[in-house]
Amino acid sequence: MSPRTRRATPEETRQIAARAAQMRCDDCGASPGEPCPRPGRGRSVCRSRFIAGAIAIRRQEKAVRRTPEQEAEQAAILAGLPRVPKAEIEKCRTPAGGYAFTRAWFLEHGLPYPPVPGWRQAVEQEGGRDGC
Repeated sequence: MSPRTRRATPEETRQIAARAAQMRCDDCGASPGEPCPRPGRGRSVCRSRFIAGAIAIRRQEKAVRRTPEQEAEQAAILAGLPRVPKAEIEKCRTPAGGYAFTRAWFLEHGLPYPPVPGWRQAVEQEGGRDGC
């Protein structure tokens, strides 16, 4: 069974929920450290916040395995990416809440395809022109 599909152990679930509680919740708008008002049955945080916490933990684990040279290379790539207005990125959001970026969208905005990890946080800027 793939590690991506196996169920989290109770200890991992507690770690993920604790990490998620330190993040802002996009579903209910809870600030970091604030509990979600309606997290769902059997949950301490909203599902999207829980998933974001799991992703953050996975990224942290991957970062520990990277060499300093790999880390510096990725930081240089991210620093050199052009900025994209946040409104333009949000325009590509699907009705289900995900994003529908295409290869053409990346190339149109001068971004590498396939995207490098952390690209969205590196290119997102407040304000700017509108349009996807």
